[in-house]
Amino acid sequence: MDQLSSDAFGKFTLYSSLTAAGFLIVQSFVLCSMMKRCRTNVFFPKIKCNTKGRIMASASSNEFHLIVPDKAQSAEIKLGSDFTIPCHLSPGISAVDMEIRWFKETDCVCLYKNKGVIEGRSYEGRTGLSTEELNRGNVSLNFRESRESDIGVYLCQVISEDRTEEITVGVEAREESVKSVNQPSKIQGRQVHLTLHASNRTWGENQRMKIEESALVTELEVNYMKVIHQTISKVFKKQGKKLEQTELQLKASKTDMERVLQQLETIREIFGVENKKSLDKKESQMQQIENQLLQITKYTEEKQSQLKEKDTQLENMSKQMSQKEKLLENTIKEMETSKQQLETLRQEQMRQEEMLEKKEQLRISEMNEKSKCLEEIKSLLEERDRKIKDLEKEKERLDEELQDKDRRFKDINAKLMQTVKEVEEKQNKLQGKHTQLEHIHKMMSEKMRRPENKAKELEDSKCPPE
Repeated sequence: MDQLSSDAFGKFTLYSSLTAAGFLIVQSFVLCSMMKRCRTNVFFPKIKCNTKGRIMASASSNEFHLIVPDKAQSAEIKLGSDFTIPCHLSPGISAVDMEIRWFKETDCVCLYKNKGVIEGRSYEGRTGLSTEELNRGNVSLNFRESRESDIGVYLCQVISEDRTEEITVGVEAREESVKSVNQPSKIQGRQVHLTLHASNRTWGENQRMKIEESALVTELEVNYMKVIHQTISKVFKKQGKKLEQTELQLKASKTDMERVLQQLETIREIFGVENKKSLDKKESQMQQIENQLLQITKYTEEKQSQLKEKDTQLENMSKQMSQKEKLLENTIKEMETSKQQLETLRQEQMRQEEMLEKKEQLRISEMNEKSKCLEEIKSLLEERDRKIKDLEKEKERLDEELQDKDRRFKDINAKLMQTVKEVEEKQNKLQGKHTQLEHIHKMMSEKMRRPENKAKELEDSKCPPE
């Protein structure tokens, strides 16, 4: 009995040390993953988006993809009521043996793996999948009592062997002013409707790493708590069985003692006072038996005290386990708060990245415009260079023509000078002849005047005087 109890105590202490070590390992793993010290290379298949917002992976043996039904792409749900984020496999094959993962941004909402559903810590009791509908390829996410915190972008991933399909669905809020006093929303003076629609959002590498970390942490927390509860229940069952066996042994020894005492009393009554020798022998035997009984009682008392000590130790161990569970819950709460802080930081970083992307796009567009302008200027400069070269060639040709014309002009000028000289000589000759002609003309005019004068004189001489 002592050996059995010591073995049980040793196993229990070993189990408690193992659970404490496991708790430290899980805590360190989660902290490392959340502080980005754990950098694992995760394989993601190449994805592409089709016209209906569906995202497909590279082709494999199981051909399927995810769709959002057309009738559910613009569904409206009032805040506080149950709603479903629709998603189906196309074709409608069974998804029972597949792994299904739903995320809100990078936070794990719900996991389906090994035919079991695991809810995220922030969504316990509010989310789930319809396991009956999985045979028909329906992997929609069901929500109970919708809240304002449910507004956002959701990612659904379906993994089958080496194939991964995913689709993004947005849940947006549409507000309407209401005149009545009793409002269905928590916000006074307005009513909120949730609108579902397929989204074309793309996920970066950092976001995908955060998604994988969230899924691993959720799965590890659930599995760790299950292992702790199973091992604790097994240990307590074993201890209960051993305690029941010791109690049965004590009861059997007590009944044996009572039976021996009854036999002694009957022996005393039978033999009486007459047979003293036999009585002495019997008394000595009785003393021996009583001594044995005292030893047995001492042994049983020692065992009972040891069992009480073991019980107290078990109680202390259970208290320590409860304290460790409380410590685990506190650390998980702290992790959740830090996770929320990280989520806000991530969202801020995402907004900054989006702003940077927009700025980068604007800069790229400006650079493209400038490059286009530069190309146009370059083409214009090349055109101008070509024109300049053509003009230079034309200039060279014109220069050659001008030189040729200059040579011709010089020849013509020389000829002209010569002709001018000849003309001047001829003019001189003509002037000489002209003077000779004038002289001859004068002489002729004088000769002509002479006969006229003579005729006048003859007339004068012929006329009689009055």
